[in-house]
Amino acid sequence: MSPLNLTYFEIFDVEINISIDLNDLDSKYLKLQSKFHPDKFVNASSIEKSMAVRISTHINDGYKTLKDLVSRVDYILKINNFIIDENKTFKNSKFLVEQMELTEIIKDSEKSKYDAIRMDIKNKISLLIIEMKNNLFNKDFDILHQNNSMIKFYKKNINQLSMKHGFNTDI
Repeated sequence: MSPLNLTYFEIFDVEINISIDLNDLDSKYLKLQSKFHPDKFVNASSIEKSMAVRISTHINDGYKTLKDLVSRVDYILKINNFIIDENKTFKNSKFLVEQMELTEIIKDSEKSKYDAIRMDIKNKISLLIIEMKNNLFNKDFDILHQNNSMIKFYKKNINQLSMKHGFNTDI
């Protein structure tokens, strides 16, 4: 079967999950690219060259999607036919108040407080990931989407800190 007919999880032979082994993903990506990269098809027919480009692009898209937590969860929702309504507003008022407070804390923070704030956000993300694994297991896609939205907010918070203080944004 052509890789173009497979989900990203199938292409990389990875279980559909919130957390995946990124080192394993990297390794599988390199193997797939060494097999399907268009440079391997220099002497092939134009149809084979075109297919190699399409497959390589699909592999690259899959790799980028699975490598990033938020993109991976959005993709899990997509392959489970969950429709994300971009016009629907996020309604968790407690979380939104927390976000406003966190934005103020970041705005007013001194460089010496960065690590503590960042660790607090990372801990919140870790707790959300545990909850998201349960959401996926229970096929509770609405809550999975909401939790993924919260992670997007937390990533923005970390980016705010990083822009203010010039630190690495990895979470």
